[in-house]
Amino acid sequence: MRTAYVTARPRYGLADIVGLMFRELGLMILIFLLVFVLGAAAVMTLKKTYTATAEVYAGAGQEYVYEPRVGTVTERASPPPSGEIAQTEANILTSRDVKLRAVRALGVQTFQKPGKPAAGSLAKQEGDAIRAITEGLVVGTSPTSSIISLSYESDNAEKSARVLAAVLEAYKNYRREVFQDNSTQAIDAQRQTFEDELANVDDAYEQFLASNEIGDFATAKAAATATYQTTFTDRLSTQAQLSQAARRVETITAQLATQPPEIVLQQDLNIAAQDQILQKRTERENLLARYRPDSQPVRDIDAQIAQLQAYVAGGDTVGAKEVRTGPNPSWVALDTARTTAEADRDALAARLAVLDGQLAALRERQARLTQLESKNAIFAGNRDVLTANIKEFQQRGSQSRADNGLVASGADNVKILSHPAAPTKGSSLKAPLLILVFLFAGFTALCVGLLRVFTRRGFATPASAGRTLQMPVLAVAPVKA
Repeated sequence: MRTAYVTARPRYGLADIVGLMFRELGLMILIFLLVFVLGAAAVMTLKKTYTATAEVYAGAGQEYVYEPRVGTVTERASPPPSGEIAQTEANILTSRDVKLRAVRALGVQTFQKPGKPAAGSLAKQEGDAIRAITEGLVVGTSPTSSIISLSYESDNAEKSARVLAAVLEAYKNYRREVFQDNSTQAIDAQRQTFEDELANVDDAYEQFLASNEIGDFATAKAAATATYQTTFTDRLSTQAQLSQAARRVETITAQLATQPPEIVLQQDLNIAAQDQILQKRTERENLLARYRPDSQPVRDIDAQIAQLQAYVAGGDTVGAKEVRTGPNPSWVALDTARTTAEADRDALAARLAVLDGQLAALRERQARLTQLESKNAIFAGNRDVLTANIKEFQQRGSQSRADNGLVASGADNVKILSHPAAPTKGSSLKAPLLILVFLFAGFTALCVGLLRVFTRRGFATPASAGRTLQMPVLAVAPVKA
């Protein structure tokens, strides 16, 4: 008959574990006291810490608004939210350069223990000092606020205030250098380049105008157009006047053909019978002064008068006695008018020929200017662009120098709301650390007790034996010595 041995871990119930823990109570108390005393001794060596605080306002400045380097600003972009600006400034504030400036401003001795100067190179000492600032400096921001809260903790109240003040001063100086506009020299150099290009373009443009006998292209073209319009209008008027003068010559020539060159200028008439009648009447009146109307002498005179009147009434008594002829005044006037009209016509014809020549020359001039217009537009466009660029870069250079001056004088968007001051009260973590040491000592003692319980060999209680072997325990015998 063979016997089989099986290794089985004892199974404990809650009551078994509690009972076994009480058996190890002395060891647990010893472990608790040992850990607690050591931890308490370590906690009691801690010194008080002093925290200096400050607040910084970081608003939206020009450095957070995008402006193109070249070209005019049509619409200025809006700055980012205040929380993002504060976070950016906080990153600058916690940068290594700021901390290094603060260390160099205070000296590495400030961060070394009194009486124990640090060994090593200056770079290592500065690195240790920067590490000390990093460990003690706390920077807090809010997503919706422009306020940055700062605090620095050390074992000395005055040291905390000095370090935090040095950090703030280094931050202000560093950010001025970071956001300082360094493009002033580049802007001036680019402006000088544009001025040189403009001088070259001006020389080429002047040669172009001089070679084509143009003072100012726009004025020359406008003058040519205006002169052409005036000359063309004058030609139309001259042409109309010439037609009128030619028609007038034709009309006068036709009228002149109907007029005789000579006409009777003066004609004397024979009126002797009428004179005799008058004489007879005069004689009759004289006779009436001596005779009666019915006397013979008076009747004889009346008969003679009647005879002469009958003779005159026959119409043969009046005729031309003497006739003088000469040039016809109408013919002379018409001939003079014809001569004048022909002279006017010839003058207008000559004027029309001159105007035609001028129009041809003006058309040629305009065609030449039209051919040169594209080249002139290129020169003028280059000059306008270069002039605008020079003006813009002059303005940008002035603004950059003014902005640098303002930034150097402290006119920026960062303001220190509360300056750091030496705290009057220190803080210590002894009480919470003692509580933690107490809890840790108790946890350690409990772990040691459980370890002793679960690493015990054999069956410590009848219940664990029955539970493990799955057999009832009928009796318990004490262990012999």
